[in-house]
This record gives sequence, structure tokens and C-alpha cells, in this order.
Amino acid sequence: MTFILFSLVLAIEFLFLLAIGISVFAPNSRIWPPPKKNSWQQWFSWFLFAACMFGVPLLGGLDFQSLGFSHWFLFLAGGFLFALGLAIDLWGTKTLSAQQSIGGKGKIITSGPYRYTRNPQYVGFILMYIGIIIFTSSLMALVTGTFLIFLFLVIPFSEEPWLRKQYGQSFEEYCIMVPRFIGFRSIKPVIREKFPT
Repeated sequence: MTFILFSLVLAIEFLFLLAIGISVFAPNSRIWPPPKKNSWQQWFSWFLFAACMFGVPLLGGLDFQSLGFSHWFLFLAGGFLFALGLAIDLWGTKTLSAQQSIGGKGKIITSGPYRYTRNPQYVGFILMYIGIIIFTSSLMALVTGTFLIFLFLVIPFSEEPWLRKQYGQSFEEYCIMVPRFIGFRSIKPVIREKFPT
């Protein structure tokens, strides 16, 4: 049963990667971001997203410690990364709004965590799934979780052309100031606050 679930989660992740690829390389047939609210593309994307998001930790629990690593530090480190990632994700969702998070149109957001990264929710998800992989010490979670982290790294490439179309020059200027994920430009706002010129 566990292997069937593992195969299903992997198949859904490959399908999700295909949907992102279509969105990037054939933008007129884009699946994510959805072309309109309550479209089949929106529901299809969210089904794939939810199946992956819940599938990885479920596999981690079912295949717990199959890698053979068992130490209290792994639980502590994995739990810390999961909590930190969840906090960043919730901060990003609250700042952006749930409506815009599911692909709805709105205004460009450059405050809160969006001052440090253009994709705080994905940064949060990446930390969460690294935490799950460490915490569960599961081979199945390692494989599917690593694939999911890769998906979080490529999803912005399907979103950015849509954002450029929506917000034009404002988005271009934002991209110059703030990195896609985390980088030196992430700490510039902190430096400016601590050491104003």
C-alpha cells in the first residue's frame, strides 16, 4: 500500500512538472497561474498542489526512519525548519492575501516578507519540506520531498511572465531590487534600516 501511494505521489509530481512546463513554454495554454478564477486550470493546479503537499508528509509517516537515521537532533532540526518554514509561508500568505495566493489578480505587493524575497511562500515551503525529510528520515519522503522542492524552485518561472504582463515596469523594478528566493539583495532592506545613510 505504501509503495502504491509513493508511486501515486511521484506520478502527480511529474504531472505537476508537466503543467508548469506547459505554462512556461506555451504561455497561451498556461495552466498556472490560471487564466481566470474557478477555471479548470485553477482547480487542476490546486488538486496537484494539495496532493503533493499532503502526500510527502504522509509518506514520511508511513515510511518513518527507513533511512536508518534516528537521533534526537534530527527531530529538533527537522521540527525547527518545519516551524520556521510554516511561519514564513503564513506571513507571506497573510501579506499577499489568500485570493492572490490562489492566482487571483490584485495589486503588486512589496511589503512584509516580499521586501526580502519575491517568493516567501515558496521559501517557506522549501524549509518545511527539508524539515519533513530530516524529521521523518524516510527514503520515500526524501525522494518525493526533493522532487517537490524542485517544483517550488521552478514554479516562479511560470508565474513571472504573467506578473510582468499584469504589473509591467513596476514588477521589473521590483525584480531588480528583490531576489527570486534568497540572496544578498534580501538583506539590503535590513542594512538600510540599521545603517541609514
